[in-house]
Amino acid sequence: MALPPILSDILLGVGVGLLAVFFLKKIIPRFTRRSKSDFDDFIVNALGDIALPLTALITLYLIEDNLGIKGDALVAYDIVLRLVGLFILVRFFNRVGVRFFQGVGRRTSNNDLNILIQSLMPLFQAAVWAIGALVFLQSIGVKMAVIWGLLSAGGIGIGLALKEPAQELFAYLMILLDKPFTVGQFISVGSVSAIVEKIGVRSTHLRSLRGEAVVMNNSALTNTAVLNFADMARRRMIYSIGVTYDTTAEQMQEIPSLIEGIIDKVEHTEFNRCHFTEFADSSLNFELVYYIDTRDYIVALNAQQNINLSIMRAFAERGIEFAFPSQTVYLERSTAAGLS
Repeated sequence: MALPPILSDILLGVGVGLLAVFFLKKIIPRFTRRSKSDFDDFIVNALGDIALPLTALITLYLIEDNLGIKGDALVAYDIVLRLVGLFILVRFFNRVGVRFFQGVGRRTSNNDLNILIQSLMPLFQAAVWAIGALVFLQSIGVKMAVIWGLLSAGGIGIGLALKEPAQELFAYLMILLDKPFTVGQFISVGSVSAIVEKIGVRSTHLRSLRGEAVVMNNSALTNTAVLNFADMARRRMIYSIGVTYDTTAEQMQEIPSLIEGIIDKVEHTEFNRCHFTEFADSSLNFELVYYIDTRDYIVALNAQQNINLSIMRAFAERGIEFAFPSQTVYLERSTAAGLS
């Protein structure tokens, strides 16, 4: 006794599907477990997860001619089956692709490359969906020339709308690849000096010395000079000290060695030079240069403050006065003979 065509198609589809599930869940994993990589195990497991949905989809496709559906209903039925199949396959390829790139990121020792891969995952998934959508449209008879025309026409508007986000994304990629700074480093950008807290796809979050959060666009950071103090082995301090013209030559001669002794007593500092360099309009100027061997900005400021206060105390003890902008006017009295 022959089975009805619809029942035979159902049995065929279900039988093939159950056989595929059996092989994917029971037989093939025995071989993939012997390999060193777990990626093949992941693929087999992912195929096993979509085997039953695909079995149902194939069965519905096999019985299509036996359902008695005609006209627009048949067209709609076929479109729904294709759409569901697209959804299943795109999710499968996205899942496998993400797992592959995550494995690449875990195997690499470059943390920045790992961050870059994670950041590009949404773009990869969106690209797979776009390709799947184009394949679906072509499969239902839509002329690709029309699709490309619509895409090219709309691409101008989309490009203008996405100009700024795309600019920030490329700036983000430049920061990850060139590494002008990383999280935790102290940088100075324009008038902003702060510690990098987070590097985002669109903006970078900083924390200033006063404690407030500073958010800057990545493009602003890549288009301006960034001073990175993290790679600086030591800081070079150079500035002038001016004393009044009342200072004696003996005191002037004593000042360089006095300052050298002060700097030698402060931790993390190294004296370089101190010289009397200039007869200025209102002061006698010394140029002082020393080094601070630390990357910690707070420690450097403490050392500089200690030196400055010690210089002030030493000058006060010796009667040496700091100069400030001033002007002395000397008036010459005329003699009586000069008056007529």
